[in-house]
Amino acid sequence: MVGHAVIGQHVAVTSLYIMAGPSTHASVSAEDPTMLLFISVVVGATIMVLVWLFRRGKDEGQGTEKQTGEKKGTGDNTSSKKGMTKVSKKKVFQDWKKGPTAPIYTHPELITSLKGHTGNITSGSYSANGKHFISAADDRSVLIWSTKEFGQQAHKSIRGNIEYDYASLVCWSPDSKAFIIHKHAGNAIEVYKVSKRSDGSVGNPQVALTFPQHNDIADVIALDIDINGRFIMSCNNKNELVLWNLKGEILQTVDPRHGDTYSAILSPCGRFIATTGFTPDVKIWFVKYSKEGNFEGVKRAYDLSGHNAGIYSCGINSDSTRMVSVSKDGTWKLFDTNIEFEKGQQPYLLLTGEYENKSEPAIIRLSPDGRTIAIASGNNLTFYSAVTGEKLNHIPKIYTGDILSIMFDPSNKMILTLGDRHVRVFHNVAGYIATIQDLKQSLQKATNSSMKDRIKQQIKEAEAALENIKKVTKN
Repeated sequence: MVGHAVIGQHVAVTSLYIMAGPSTHASVSAEDPTMLLFISVVVGATIMVLVWLFRRGKDEGQGTEKQTGEKKGTGDNTSSKKGMTKVSKKKVFQDWKKGPTAPIYTHPELITSLKGHTGNITSGSYSANGKHFISAADDRSVLIWSTKEFGQQAHKSIRGNIEYDYASLVCWSPDSKAFIIHKHAGNAIEVYKVSKRSDGSVGNPQVALTFPQHNDIADVIALDIDINGRFIMSCNNKNELVLWNLKGEILQTVDPRHGDTYSAILSPCGRFIATTGFTPDVKIWFVKYSKEGNFEGVKRAYDLSGHNAGIYSCGINSDSTRMVSVSKDGTWKLFDTNIEFEKGQQPYLLLTGEYENKSEPAIIRLSPDGRTIAIASGNNLTFYSAVTGEKLNHIPKIYTGDILSIMFDPSNKMILTLGDRHVRVFHNVAGYIATIQDLKQSLQKATNSSMKDRIKQQIKEAEAALENIKKVTKN
């Protein structure tokens, strides 16, 4: 606009010369040639200035129009911008639909990652025969995997749906023909039967029984079933340890007396329940049945003592002769629990050590053969020898979030971790090392040649298996 005003002023000045007429111009020229030259120079300069100002005003007008069009959303530039916006919105929607891309995790000892859940994993369980593994997630599904396919690239799974809810905990029945879950929103235990197809493979699971709700304000933190199929154990964070029969009737409710209960675990033999919490001891409970198979009650058996602070979790080997605990005081402890507790005998402390990443809560598990201790803290997994107490192995940063759970397979050859949306399966390298350590100690104690030869052969087999794993992991 300023450019146009200046142009108008110069046009007015030029008009004055034109309006003066030819007589005036001739008069001036005749009287003073110098004046005529001066006027010609002024007029020429004026014309040049007018041309320059005109072009500048045009450019400024186009720039103003472009800015105005962008602000108002009009004009050709706006149309192009709209097109780009549509493409961008479409891409954003597609990226949102796909969800965040999880980083690819690799480790030399990783056998496989079980992928299939679209939500965060909440729980997992091995079948008693070791043939199947089941995982649950907050995507309202459970996935049943065949363990014989763990070493293969492709993994198929059977999907089960939890209607209008999801399973916060899951575990197999002893006969592997059913599994039980704890429903998160419904806060109740539910039993699912697993059918078999004509080829013998696992079929789709169906709801068979829903237990009555016990406590609608408490969070259930543990769920398991007796290996003999006599009872189901659940434990909540309101200090209620509950035993149920298979019909959904409560057999007994026990207060573990921890102040706050952190964990509960049922021994593989089904005789003991270990609970941990705010108190600095693990309480071991004995589930008593008569010779006729009638339930007689849950009684206190003994305590695992020695920690100076609350205990995060506990682990038990397959025959309940060894137990481990991990505490807020930054230590883990291994106990000999092969005792006659009915006669008042107390467990023996065998080993103690400090675990890594003490600032994080920890989960501890003992291998079925009692030779290897695994501790998960944060997203790291560390192994210790239950023979010597030394650190054997460390697997860091398995997930972006924390490890939710860890478990050994029944054969001691693998260890599974649960976290994020995946189950990761690793070679139990530490287990082979601990086995060799234990066998070498046994060899020193052997009293006859046949026993020594047998142990030597077992050592060779364990060393060969470990060497094979190392070769595979290098490739």
